[in-house]
Amino acid sequence: MTTHEKASLARPPDHEITGEQRLAELGYESRFHRRLTLAGNMSLTLSDITPTGSLLSVGLAVVALAGTGSVIAYLVGAFIAVTVAYCMAELGAAFPVSGGIYSIVGRVLGRHVAFLTLVGYVVQAIFLPATIALAIGTYLNSLNSNLDVGIWSAVAMAIVTVMALLKIHANAIMTGIFLTLEVLVIIVIAVAGFSNISQSLSTFTHAQGVAGGQFTALGTGAVVGAVAVALQSVNGYDAAIAFAEETKGACRTIGKAVLYTCLVGVVLELAGFIGAALGAPSLKTYLTSTTPLTYVVDAQWGHTVGTIVVVGAIIALFNACLAITLQFARILWASGRDRVWPEFISKPLHQTWERTHAPWVASVFIGVLAIILCLTLSLVATVTFVAVFTIANYVFVAVAAIVYRIKSRDSVRPFAMPLWPIPPIIAGAGSLIAISQQTLSDLIIVAVLFGLGLIYSLSYVRRKKVDVTALTAE
Repeated sequence: MTTHEKASLARPPDHEITGEQRLAELGYESRFHRRLTLAGNMSLTLSDITPTGSLLSVGLAVVALAGTGSVIAYLVGAFIAVTVAYCMAELGAAFPVSGGIYSIVGRVLGRHVAFLTLVGYVVQAIFLPATIALAIGTYLNSLNSNLDVGIWSAVAMAIVTVMALLKIHANAIMTGIFLTLEVLVIIVIAVAGFSNISQSLSTFTHAQGVAGGQFTALGTGAVVGAVAVALQSVNGYDAAIAFAEETKGACRTIGKAVLYTCLVGVVLELAGFIGAALGAPSLKTYLTSTTPLTYVVDAQWGHTVGTIVVVGAIIALFNACLAITLQFARILWASGRDRVWPEFISKPLHQTWERTHAPWVASVFIGVLAIILCLTLSLVATVTFVAVFTIANYVFVAVAAIVYRIKSRDSVRPFAMPLWPIPPIIAGAGSLIAISQQTLSDLIIVAVLFGLGLIYSLSYVRRKKVDVTALTAE
């Protein structure tokens, strides 16, 4: 019997391979401690998706962009999100590395495409926490107009940054508690809408908004453009991969965490959003309200209940901000690990706090930039801009899912997506169509940053021969 045959017999089936075994096969040794169960990973990941927080922040932008067409935008976005989740689940289980999609794309499509994915992640790391923090300030302002949105958003972000330095299992417990409250908030919104349906479904089959106090028709482009923002709303299930090196058990667990949290998040968000839309007593007020979803609760059950829901929403948004910061801190940490930046940047980014094993430099970096953005930008501006990068990364994921199956037919596959290649085809095509309808200014910004990223990768990354574990194509 050959050595290869002996190794094959000794090797467990794909679905039983543990994270440690797979990392050893990839020639990589983790720096993190495995303290998370599947439930703990899902708790953090679902908090990253933050169904309630996304509805009450990103959902505002979807309504502002597509008006009554926002319901269709959410449905289409949810469908595309599930196909993307199937791709991420298969790839994440095969490559359970903390860099998440960035590291996976590097192994499948090569270092230069990986760096473009990292560019998208860096932009999200800078803007997404600020987006959620701004939503906190917006809802605090709805409770008391004397509270400045920017200042209180910055205060919330500062608190989140400190909490991100705690041990990961402590954050998992904390986010799990907050997540329970978050789910209750979204259930209240859904029940308020579905129990008092005031609008017909036909109202939401053609897009119209309000301009100058009058209803006005919106084009198909507005709805398609809003799909990208709706996708941003249900985004976050890739966080399960970012926490892969801290999750116990088989690699298949990572695939389950990605898919399960996506499905739960999609169902909760659709229930809350569609329920609120159908239950809006006044369509005009709903479309022009700064807080349309909580307006429905206030209108149906009174100001007191509405206020309670807003308080719950603020807590949910805080939870989301924490989970998102935890995720992106680990992705930036991975970029430092891979030495893709000059040494004076990579070395500190790769630092972890000995006491909690948290990537403290990356966490503080995200927190400080988010605080600055909270004091200078608006909520809608951050949402629409970041959405383009998020969807662009979905395209990379879809392509990677196809290439991995074709190039690595006999490779490890702890979690295999069903109906291949339909999910990656839908994910890629749907994402490209959504991107095509974004504003010219946002597309130019994205193109310029990707162009600069490619130039950097072709020069510095190639010149320095960055070829470490996370970036080497298998």
